[in-house]
Amino acid sequence: MRAGLATLFLALLAGTDAADADSLQLSSGPTRIYIEALADRQDVNFELFLRNNGPVALSLRRVQLSVRDAQGRLLERRLIDGNGVRPSIQTVSTRDVPAGASLTVFNPFPSFARDLPIATLQYELTLSAEADDAPELVRSIEVHPLSRPGLTALDLPLRGPIINYDGHDALAHHRRFDYSFAPLAQMGFKSNFMRYAYDFVPVDAQGEMVHGDFARNENFSGFGARVLATGDGVVVALENAMPDNRQFDKSRIAQNPMVLFGNYLVIDHGHGEFSVYGHLKQGSVKVKAGVRVHRGQAVAAIGASGSAFFPHLHYELQDGPTTAAEGLPSYFNDVRLLRGATATALQHATVDTGQIVESTR
Repeated sequence: MRAGLATLFLALLAGTDAADADSLQLSSGPTRIYIEALADRQDVNFELFLRNNGPVALSLRRVQLSVRDAQGRLLERRLIDGNGVRPSIQTVSTRDVPAGASLTVFNPFPSFARDLPIATLQYELTLSAEADDAPELVRSIEVHPLSRPGLTALDLPLRGPIINYDGHDALAHHRRFDYSFAPLAQMGFKSNFMRYAYDFVPVDAQGEMVHGDFARNENFSGFGARVLATGDGVVVALENAMPDNRQFDKSRIAQNPMVLFGNYLVIDHGHGEFSVYGHLKQGSVKVKAGVRVHRGQAVAAIGASGSAFFPHLHYELQDGPTTAAEGLPSYFNDVRLLRGATATALQHATVDTGQIVESTR
């Protein structure tokens, strides 16, 4: 059977344009790929896209990365492949690309040493048909990630101790928003506006965010907590009337994707930077469209509206005012990292998933 598949594969290659470069296409996105600087590492958050225009289904067998500096010198090399009992290629959960279909691969090598002088990321992807002896197809692409320190002076949007319940690391749901996934694409999504988002939740002195029944909003100490403007800017959009029922009307997404956020606020900081605050408490938005706000100004309160699993503040910086935007890295100037008895003040810092921080203001 396997030998027959290999023969069929070779015959199809010979009889069609499957051997041409256009038969298997590799691209990357978004258009601008950024290096996010964390305290202990740097992350590069993007996707690789495979399009199989050939007549035979293919499977991803190997991904190799070569990291180079500005002079083209090799800094390090990494790979995932089929070697071993539980091979590393299995960390890419979906690897099959049917004929005429596409596959999104989240960057499998997202983190690098803090001092690595990254200029170019060279990816080489190897695919083949099911048969063990099927010929391999190899596609390569270069990515040149950009450093973007941020142009708006930002502070944290909450006061007191907060946990970043789910951020935008490689495992976070914000980072894994696959807009090429058919149901999302059919709703009109074409970008990951939440690529660098945070889910901030106030916690008590023991780090707990809820006491009692998880289903009751009032059992969360952060429900109703003040939300502050992270930076100076102008209010350009808002919603204030949605109930705090942790629900939203999925049928409205195609017409207005912002319903995901329930009650929300969008502030234009200039410089192509917009802050989005989501899941706000019903009736809590204190400002109107067109009003200028200042960093640290109270603008709303934490709620549980829209697609909120529980009361929290969804915060993100992006390059436009709607879900058609792409996410941007954000850095805060007032972070105090709390680790038990240790508190460390950080300037121009992001907040990693699971970290507990507070504002120094």
